[in-house]
Amino acid sequence: MSSGITPVVTSPPVGQTAPDPRAEKLRHAAGEFESLLVKQMLKAAKIGGGDDEKASGYGDMAVDALASAIERGGGMGLAQRIEQAIAHGVAPGTSNPHKGG
Repeated sequence: MSSGITPVVTSPPVGQTAPDPRAEKLRHAAGEFESLLVKQMLKAAKIGGGDDEKASGYGDMAVDALASAIERGGGMGLAQRIEQAIAHGVAPGTSNPHKGG
């Protein structure tokens, strides 16, 4: 009488593929690089900083807050460009023109 338990299938919806762990790692690394670059540019611009140590501490906090706001707003678009460039260069079955192959 019992037909048993039907297994739960975790396949992606039709038209979508399962997330590639390498693509996720690449997306994360590109985002981290963009974040680091934004912070370095803001520090180089000396946002909110002064010559004394106290002002420098507040300047660092201002840089971190501004960089976080830029990230939350979608960044500068650099992460997506890096991700696309690397993904096209390391996709399985493709050759990298810079390596002569």
